[in-house]
Amino acid sequence: MFQKALKIITTVLLFLVTVHVYGGNGPETTVTFKVHNNTGSAVALYKIENGEAVKLSFRIPSEMDTCMFSFSMEKEGVYFIQRAGGHMPAFNYVIYLKPGDNKSVDIYASKLGLDFDSCKVQSPNHETVILQTWANLFNGVVKLGMNRTKKDEYIIAYNKLAEQAAELKRKTPSNNSFFKKVFTLKLDADLQYARAAAFFHYGERMNSGLDSNSKRSQFYQPIAKQKICNTGLLQSENGLALLKYNLGYQLFQKYGTQEQMLATSFVEKMKMICNDTVRAVYALDRMKQITNYEQFKIDIEPFKKLFTTTDLKQAYQKKVDELTVYAKGAPAYNFSLKDTKDQTFSLSDFKGKVVVMDIWAMWCAPCLAEKPLFKKVEEAFKDRDDIIFIGVSHDGQAKKEVWKNFVEKKGWKNIELLANYDESIGKYYKVEGIPRFMIFDKEGKIVTVDAPRPSDPEFKLLIEQTLQSNSEK
Repeated sequence: MFQKALKIITTVLLFLVTVHVYGGNGPETTVTFKVHNNTGSAVALYKIENGEAVKLSFRIPSEMDTCMFSFSMEKEGVYFIQRAGGHMPAFNYVIYLKPGDNKSVDIYASKLGLDFDSCKVQSPNHETVILQTWANLFNGVVKLGMNRTKKDEYIIAYNKLAEQAAELKRKTPSNNSFFKKVFTLKLDADLQYARAAAFFHYGERMNSGLDSNSKRSQFYQPIAKQKICNTGLLQSENGLALLKYNLGYQLFQKYGTQEQMLATSFVEKMKMICNDTVRAVYALDRMKQITNYEQFKIDIEPFKKLFTTTDLKQAYQKKVDELTVYAKGAPAYNFSLKDTKDQTFSLSDFKGKVVVMDIWAMWCAPCLAEKPLFKKVEEAFKDRDDIIFIGVSHDGQAKKEVWKNFVEKKGWKNIELLANYDESIGKYYKVEGIPRFMIFDKEGKIVTVDAPRPSDPEFKLLIEQTLQSNSEK
């Protein structure tokens, strides 16, 4: 019975593809944040998907220091709250949401902190209380584990953490069987992660040394015995990292050197995983890192049979397109679209300029959240005549007049174009989710058709690199 439930949970997790935080069906779920001592920090919301925490969206507090996330939800689940732009080794604040929830959260911020000082969920459900209790315990041990000089203390703290985990499992109410199973799997994965990560001093790339002290070897021995077959690891935000650490440890035991461990091919690592669901997740993660089609054919093509669902097939084809038709340096699509004054613009009109494009829609809240940041980046380049920023609305021709009024009301002065989502740019580049940002060089060739969002510093950096590269030609 438990294995059947685990299979159902894992299937839901693996094949959930989030277009943006407003996607999906089901009751409307709302989380409202009140940011005390607001210094302009945005609030980011994350969800566990495929063994990692994926950012769904972020919100900038209003003049009243509040912001809200509202989205349709089919399945209850674990979410994390973090200061947008912060890069923390772990998530400090957690909330468990159910379809139809209307939750309020008080956030306390300071100007210099990488994360919020505290987050307090008003009237939290018992699932949130239990998860936050675990997060507090777990994160304290992880922080200790990052100190290479305190490994012996870490092992003592780890053993105590394992006892606390067992106690939390026993105390978890059984009135929500779904949560009880998910929570149990998450705790097991988190504990395995804390053991395996410690061997590599929590170094994500596993290239900054390892714990070679023979006195502690017994602590790591369980890693060698773990077959990488358990889909339960996907229930933790540390699951994907756990998978990589386990592979790294077992390869180190096999070859005896860190150099040979790191040099092991992706294909060999895939053969060590004995569950197709886990292998598919690992392949999806590997695809993000591949930048040329030849490597794709070596690493991913042999495992094409793992991409069985519609979502996985789309992800596979999207990567193929990205590395071929949409590859950097390939000719960009020469669109022809009208602006708010019915003047027609084509990409070829901007030859000699770097073109930065924002694909958005009036109904898309994440798009509208990114728009001011897009404008801010545009402002940074206002003194240059070799770059232009263009907006392309996917609201469609049927809403032409509404779109015109919307743009006018917003006071946007840059070129704003209108298109049907299934024609022109949307059709050629197979745009399925927005916002979407694209960059083209001065010769009308693709730099990227899936750029980071303006809220990511990499967005501006990529523009600067493109301008510099074009200037050197």
